[in-house]
Amino acid sequence: MPRIVDTSHGRVWALICSLLIGLLTAGGVGAKEAETAPDLRVETGSHVAPIRAASMDRGGRYVVTASEDKTARVWDVGSGSLLSVFRPPSGPGNDGKLYAVAITPDGASFAAAGWSAGNDLYLVRHNDGQIIHRVTGLPDVVTHLSFSPDGRLLVAGLWGKHGVRVLHSTDGWASARELQGDAEYSNEVNATAWSPDGKTVVVSSADGLVRAYEATAKGLKLLSRSALAGSGVPFGLAFSPDGRTVAAGASDQGSVALLDAATLKARKILSPATGTVSRSLSVVAWSTDGQRLYAAGSWANDKGQFAILSWPDGGQGEPAVIPVARNTITALQAASDGSLLYAAADPAWGVLAANGQALVTVGNSLLDFRNLRSRFRLAADGSAVAFQEARSGGAGDAFDTRQLAWTKAGKDWQAPRTTAAKTTIDNWFERQQPSINGKIISLDANEWSLSASVSRDGNRVALATNFKIRLYDRSGRELWRTAAPATPWQVNTSDDGRWVVVAFSDGTLRWYRQQDGSEQLVFFPQADGRRWVMWTPDGHFAASPGGENLVGWQVDRGPAQAADFYPVARFRAEYYRPELITEVIGKGSTDAALAALPAVAAAPTGGQAIRERLPPTVRIVSPDAAGATSDSEIKLKVAVRAPADAPATKLLARVNGQPVSLPALSSLRSTRSESSKEETIYEVPLPLPGLDVQLLLFAENKHGVSPEASLAVKRPPAAAAKEAPAGVDLRPALYVLTIGISKYQDASIQLEFAAKDSTDLANFFKALGGGGLYRKVSVRLLTDSGAKRDDVLDGLEWIRRELTARDVAMVFIAGHGVNDSDGTYYFLPQDVNIKALKRTAVIFTEIRNTLVSLPGKAMFFIDTCHAGNVLGTGTRSLRLDTTAVVNELSSADNGVIVFAAATGRQYAQESSDWGNGAFTKAILEGLRGKADYNKSGRVTHKMLDLYVSERVKALTEGAQSPVTIVPSGVPDFPLVLDQR
Repeated sequence: MPRIVDTSHGRVWALICSLLIGLLTAGGVGAKEAETAPDLRVETGSHVAPIRAASMDRGGRYVVTASEDKTARVWDVGSGSLLSVFRPPSGPGNDGKLYAVAITPDGASFAAAGWSAGNDLYLVRHNDGQIIHRVTGLPDVVTHLSFSPDGRLLVAGLWGKHGVRVLHSTDGWASARELQGDAEYSNEVNATAWSPDGKTVVVSSADGLVRAYEATAKGLKLLSRSALAGSGVPFGLAFSPDGRTVAAGASDQGSVALLDAATLKARKILSPATGTVSRSLSVVAWSTDGQRLYAAGSWANDKGQFAILSWPDGGQGEPAVIPVARNTITALQAASDGSLLYAAADPAWGVLAANGQALVTVGNSLLDFRNLRSRFRLAADGSAVAFQEARSGGAGDAFDTRQLAWTKAGKDWQAPRTTAAKTTIDNWFERQQPSINGKIISLDANEWSLSASVSRDGNRVALATNFKIRLYDRSGRELWRTAAPATPWQVNTSDDGRWVVVAFSDGTLRWYRQQDGSEQLVFFPQADGRRWVMWTPDGHFAASPGGENLVGWQVDRGPAQAADFYPVARFRAEYYRPELITEVIGKGSTDAALAALPAVAAAPTGGQAIRERLPPTVRIVSPDAAGATSDSEIKLKVAVRAPADAPATKLLARVNGQPVSLPALSSLRSTRSESSKEETIYEVPLPLPGLDVQLLLFAENKHGVSPEASLAVKRPPAAAAKEAPAGVDLRPALYVLTIGISKYQDASIQLEFAAKDSTDLANFFKALGGGGLYRKVSVRLLTDSGAKRDDVLDGLEWIRRELTARDVAMVFIAGHGVNDSDGTYYFLPQDVNIKALKRTAVIFTEIRNTLVSLPGKAMFFIDTCHAGNVLGTGTRSLRLDTTAVVNELSSADNGVIVFAAATGRQYAQESSDWGNGAFTKAILEGLRGKADYNKSGRVTHKMLDLYVSERVKALTEGAQSPVTIVPSGVPDFPLVLDQR
């Protein structure tokens, strides 16, 4: 494989992204028999490790990408949206990493392969990521895959000396039989490519040869073979559209050879005159009209940008340089419309127009920890870590695990040392023989050191390599080692001698106990500086609003089935434990933190406990993942699977975020699934509105609600016209419930602007009236003495009673809110007794039940994180944290858009200079038109989100960070017409 290049220091380092170097000898000895324990995995909606391969169907509709993050993902080319995820059975280390992928020409299925115990090759449906056939027992790992133009033959190149295998199918790859291949190779296969007529396939190998085969009814027949011109190792291959020329890239040279397709003799060598020619041009593609030749790899321009080279006239003159990536480009493929697919190890992928302009770009949301050594600083006890530049208007450049909040780095925080107390580590950066006090450290084959840190007292030296995290004493004796879950960019040791903290390429920071190397805590912040999640290996977690879907449990189902994935949000009730997370670093371990919190110590932990609490899974069998219809109803075939002791009890659906009633499971026509004996197929009729539809489907059992299955349905204009008969006003009504309490009966918890905030917002909506966006506007205002507990409950009942499916509901609450010792949230009405919350406060369940049952669009504005004496004497068991409330309401199955005034444990700010709380001031400004940045004449919820977020941070100088969470499946829609 071509090397992944790190440009952060202007040099190539020999990290091969764990591509089995030194591990791929004889491959596996058989498929796994036992189930792998559920494992926690990062999930961002895109890849979190290098993309190794990508493929596009003949029609240019779908792209499939395969990554070292142990997923293959199917994307819609037009929008760049994710359609499905394939999760192969996998285990620790390399097991499950994918290195090869190819989609069938018709786009119905794809092949994927990588590391597994049985060297498995999977045939997978593109629309739901389920395995339809598995080929197992291959002699080594598959390195490359390609389908013939008719989709009936699949060539697989193998690692080692095993050559190529050929599979044939006539039933859409529900089965396959092996034809004659070629095992006479002396090194691994790098790439394969088919001629346009499907009669010939060429293969490149690390043995230095390119081979051409005739595809016959029996398999492959060798026609010719030839060494690549010069001394290069051939890698990527591509036939010209006329079938006469083969372009061959090299894994170790910045040139492309044009070979005669009949003889494989070189016709021409293309070498760019500029750029880093010492790097490779390892992947190649021809435009479908044959006029342009593309090549890329680790070639970069003088600014360090990885670029695609585009030669005109089939290889004449100097190429155009198109910078597209921050790391090695691993795949190129031209589409019939003249566009070009590329994939990169960033990880990222995209599609370029024929003129080189970006049509689609899909990157990642990971923080890049390279080049941060001087800024990767730890608090002395390891409880807080700095890892980035301070963001303008942000809450800080560091994170405090004790407060679960962004903070500013302390001046005394320590960056990694290379010398301390007469201990020195040398030759550690991108080297294979680092030394401690002059003693050379022995690393494994193909293992390179990347980062190092000497402890304050000089007694310990932490070393991060491309494979492992290691700890040594000052004499160079190894104390422990542990496998690196991704490439470790930075390592540091806490001054108190208890922690080794590592920053990885997958965006995670992990705390390892210095005593024994055991991982105790993981932190995953997003590059946007807003969302984050932190968890223990046992599954307890804390998260920001919108952050609890960033990690989840992968649950394997055996070697022949795709794995399931459940975000940790599905286990929120038992495993959301922010108090536990805050204690881990201080107590020294997860076990010690649990022991200090007996209320949660009895909660079952670990993967087996998760397996015993699984919600169902649901997938849409038909229609396909995207379609169009003018019918008023769609008939779905839905596959539901649930544990035997927790069968599914009902199906739930949301259309464009709004709930839709479905028949009881017992009344639906059902059949047993052919692909899994555990699945039942239900036929579900679903009414459709006239507009385009984003459908989300869920199944529920006693353990909870499944992850969603989604379906996008396009609706023609005529469908909308049918919904609007003459003389009928189909505009929505707006119902607004605003509650604000400043003057509590309890004199110790007074606020200044909560009641005024609520009143000002109510007055704004009253002034709208009907006749514009809404056919009518109804507002109910509850403040101070009019906002007792019964008044609040009556208000919730009013909005539930009045709303219809066409309408919009907004609920705004301002005042105090608290969480009790169990984490249950209460809104404090005017007549609350802090010592009797259950009897006198409004429990979150009442608010939740109202909002999630509303038939129309639901929005919730929560401004209850105010400072005050609410947590005073006798209430130490109470805390302020609305995160769980925000996350639960805004989950896809609940469908509520939530605007929160502050995140986590921040206080919401209010000032007489503003005349409101910062949150309400920003909302009112945005609704009055300042959120309409593009002068569109309207303000949508996404516009309001952007304005409120930036405005509140500016007003409070970063002390308050509001957050808006929009559930998946909810489209943007206007709230008001521009009031300016």
